[in-house]
Amino acid sequence: MSDTGLPWRVLARAAAVSSATVHALLHGRSGRPLTALTPSDAERLFRLDHRRLEFLGQAPAEPQRIRMLLWSLAMAGCTNRQLIEFSGIDSSTVRILMAGDTAWCSRLQELRAEAACEVWGIDPRMVPSGQPVASGVER
Repeated sequence: MSDTGLPWRVLARAAAVSSATVHALLHGRSGRPLTALTPSDAERLFRLDHRRLEFLGQAPAEPQRIRMLLWSLAMAGCTNRQLIEFSGIDSSTVRILMAGDTAWCSRLQELRAEAACEVWGIDPRMVPSGQPVASGVER
């Protein structure tokens, strides 16, 4: 895992394994090493390799989803520099997305944004996929 340069939460999401499972695998539970994984988690982690990560880096993501993840992070207090660092999305693309326009982003960048949300206490599953609307403004 360390040779990818990706945070462990991103790798957990890329493998479709819960962050709690990967955290327990890396750090143990209650000071004790994790002794077993479910067969499905073990298989998903085993199958995560550089080719899979490369595929995720080339697979398109839904820009609206990434926009909402970035907005959620910004509303939680993330700076633009942190948004860029966490998501792996360049600054001009972050600006384009935050302005409401469409830009190409990869599935891996989406997973990175989801992992960042998790670190900031935001459940990525609860982030809406619609356009953010200013409070009190009807469309």
